[in-house]
Amino acid sequence: MKRLQAFKFQLRPGGQQEREMRRFAGACRFVFNRALARQNENHE
Repeated sequence: MKRLQAFKFQLRPGGQQEREMRRFAGACRFVFNRALARQNENHE
């Protein structure tokens, strides 16, 4: 019998860390959206 186990974490970044995390998330979102746009262009 398999047993599932989960962990829950909470991040509490300081001012500089939060800015860097938001910047990184923005860059990831940009790359994802760019790749999605190219994929949609190729599909048409």
